[in-house]
Amino acid sequence: MARTQPTPSLRPTIRDVAAQAGVSVSSVSRVLNREPHTSPELHARIMRVVDRLGFEPHSAAQALRSRASNTIGCMVSDISNPLYSEMVNAAEEELQRAGYVLMLGATRHAEERETAFISAVRRRRMDGLLLFAGDNTHKDFTSALATLDLPCVGIDREVPGAPSVRADHRGGGFEVTRYLIGLGHRRIALLTGPAAVLPSTERVAGYRQAHIESGLDVDLDLVRPQVHGSGIAFSDVCQLLHGPAPPTAVITLGTHMLASVMDAFASNGIRYPSDISLVCIGDTDLARHATPAISTLTWDLSEIGRIAAKTLLERVRDGDQAQDTRPIYLPTRFILRHSCAEPRAK
Repeated sequence: MARTQPTPSLRPTIRDVAAQAGVSVSSVSRVLNREPHTSPELHARIMRVVDRLGFEPHSAAQALRSRASNTIGCMVSDISNPLYSEMVNAAEEELQRAGYVLMLGATRHAEERETAFISAVRRRRMDGLLLFAGDNTHKDFTSALATLDLPCVGIDREVPGAPSVRADHRGGGFEVTRYLIGLGHRRIALLTGPAAVLPSTERVAGYRQAHIESGLDVDLDLVRPQVHGSGIAFSDVCQLLHGPAPPTAVITLGTHMLASVMDAFASNGIRYPSDISLVCIGDTDLARHATPAISTLTWDLSEIGRIAAKTLLERVRDGDQAQDTRPIYLPTRFILRHSCAEPRAK
């Protein structure tokens, strides 16, 4: 019996795949939807025909039938941040190996962008959601997220009822601050991200703990959360340097903020480490290739992305059976370079 050939001018259909593979349409559907109880031989035969014909299932129709779109949403505040992009790349590779497509939304910390992305996740019937560090005081976003019946995993973020994968920012903030105190510094400035973002609150907690354990008071004027970007970092550092008791050390984020801090030093004739000590959070190209190279607090960014993706895939597959929502912590690592010294005697 002659097999039906697909019409060349038309897009191949699932019936064309079934005819060419010599199987039923339901068998093709089971293979494409990754349903169990399909033999490896049958799976291989059908997928060979799928590849040969260039067949692509209609994603919307497939999602309506199987309630799965094989799509994962990923919400990040700033994709230009190299620390975020490394984690996103690692997560995307893990998801792609499992047959999922990552759809990225960059929100720039704007609540309207966050809620719009949640609406897009719902409309497109995505299978899961990765949420990077963000402001959990955004009430409209939090309300929209609460109504999203979807597996979620937070990355450096608390998500109610969902697991999260985090670096030990509190431990890292403590280690760096304690090191500088050990060198003799008593005026240590901390420039970090927005105050309502989890990594920032954890770093400040570690900074405070190091001061308390050393019997030192915490001067809150030295703690400068950065809300509007790197330009504020420049003005904050200049203001501190011209104050009555300027800092002898600065801890700053290692991305755009580090460049602004270094510009502020240069504009005020300050050199590190002879005039001031400098540590950055996040090992970036600027930190590694600056002269002298800058001591850095870092962590395995790719591993966080991979673990977050694997955790989300488990929840997508297991549904309500995946009940463990305890945070997964990865350690930080302090890399000493040549940007720190004992404070210069007055």
